[in-house]
Amino acid sequence: MHMQHGGGHQPGGGMQMNMGDANATPAKDVQGAQLRTNPFTLLPTRPPGTDQAAGTAWLAIHPGGTTVTLEMTGLAPNGEYMAHVHAKPCAEEAGGEHFKFDPAGSEMPPNEIHLAFTADATGRGFMTAENDKPAEAAKSLVVHPAEFTDNRIACADL
Repeated sequence: MHMQHGGGHQPGGGMQMNMGDANATPAKDVQGAQLRTNPFTLLPTRPPGTDQAAGTAWLAIHPGGTTVTLEMTGLAPNGEYMAHVHAKPCAEEAGGEHFKFDPAGSEMPPNEIHLAFTADATGRGFMTAENDKPAEAAKSLVVHPAEFTDNRIACADL
């Protein structure tokens, strides 16, 4: 896409875009939710060095809206990543376009669900994002390096 997301984490708040909260309740732990989960599958567009990437995505639809969580391993140590909820399943155009609550609306949260995260020193990544609307029509979660949005690493059907 044409947008640069910088580091995705703005210390101290300020103009904080909702790109996830590592301390939020993970989707799999949300009480009374309709839970969808699948492992990530590697995509042919992944950049070199990401063949070990693996993990799981969860999407919980609940009375308060939507919670999305990802856990991954095999990422570049301390690498910065971005994940987006997508409108199509992984088998169709590797997830297709980003899922939008309002198709004519913004490409940024809260109209889309984005998860920005940095892998730890062992290559493990974890993030949860919350949205106050139910993303019933969401089909997948796609992960890519923060600086190369076209290099989709992996996709999980939701």
